[in-house]
Amino acid sequence: MDEYSPKRHDIAQLKFLCETLYHDCLANLEESNHGWVNDPTSAVNLQLNELIEHIATFALNYKIKYNEDNKLIAQIDEYLDDTFMLFSSYGINTQDLQKWRKSGNRLFRCFVNATRLILLVCLVKNYYNHR
Repeated sequence: MDEYSPKRHDIAQLKFLCETLYHDCLANLEESNHGWVNDPTSAVNLQLNELIEHIATFALNYKIKYNEDNKLIAQIDEYLDDTFMLFSSYGINTQDLQKWRKSGNRLFRCFVNATRLILLVCLVKNYYNHR
């Protein structure tokens, strides 16, 4: 993201990064042969932490650029916090897992709504430019 990139591009990048994190987390949960035991020092979890930090930095830049999108930013922050908390402990319980999934679902609904809004604005601008 830079100062000249369009908002739709920035949202698409954020969405891609968050989807990548979500799928990497699911893969980590599915590959666990230890039930709900987690190793926060494993290479996979350290990679997840790096991705979380990268997304957090990207989201901070997005927040600076689009300070009016506080709902999306708040949802990204909540999702990153829930993801970090889930995978930084030695045990994963059902309650934390459900909280993580719910915050992910809310985040992806925010992305859908943001994308719809951008498309609507583009359509309206296009309509008025061709009148």
